[in-house]
Amino acid sequence: MNTRRIICTLMGIWIGGSLFMAAAAVFSFRLVNELILNPAPEMAPYFKLLGAEKLRMIARYQAAEFNRSLFEGWGLVQILLGLLIFGILLFGSKEGKLTLGISLSMVLLCTVMHLGVTPSIVGYGRTLDFVGPDKEPQLRSRVQAFHYAYSGLEGLKLLSAVVILGLMYRDGKRRINHDDRFDDREAA
Repeated sequence: MNTRRIICTLMGIWIGGSLFMAAAAVFSFRLVNELILNPAPEMAPYFKLLGAEKLRMIARYQAAEFNRSLFEGWGLVQILLGLLIFGILLFGSKEGKLTLGISLSMVLLCTVMHLGVTPSIVGYGRTLDFVGPDKEPQLRSRVQAFHYAYSGLEGLKLLSAVVILGLMYRDGKRRINHDDRFDDREAA
C-alpha cells in the first residue's frame, strides 16, 4: 500500500472520528430528554420515588461524564494520530512543506484543545452539574465560550484535513499525468 493511501485512510478515520464525537455529544443529552419524556415501564417506580427532575439531573450528569471521558480520550487519540500522520508525511513521502506545515499545525491544534480547552470545559462543567439552570450565569457564559473555542478549533482542524487531502489529490493527479507523459515519450 502506498503512503498516499495510508495518509488518506488515516485522515478519513480522523475526520470520521471527529464527526462521531460531535454526534455523540449531541445525542447523549437528547437521549436523556427522550428517556425522561418516554420512560420504560420498569422505570415508573423510580420516577415515583425520586421524581422526574431528580432523575433528569442524574441522567444528565451521567451523560456529561460520559461525554467528558470520550472527549478526553479522543484528544489523546487525535494527538497520536496527528503525530503518526506527520511522521509518515515527513519520513515516508515526498510531500511539500505546505502539507507538512498543515499537518504539524493540526497536531498543535489538537494539543491546545486537549491540554487547554478540554480541561476547562470539564472542570467548569463539573462545577455546574448540580447547579440550577438560572444560577451562575457568568460561569455558564465562560463554559459556553470554551465550547465555542473548541468548536472553532475543531472546524479549523477539519478544514486543515480537507486541505491536506486536496493537496495530496492534486499532487497525485500531477504525478499520474507526468508519469503518463513519460510513458508516451518512452513508447515513441
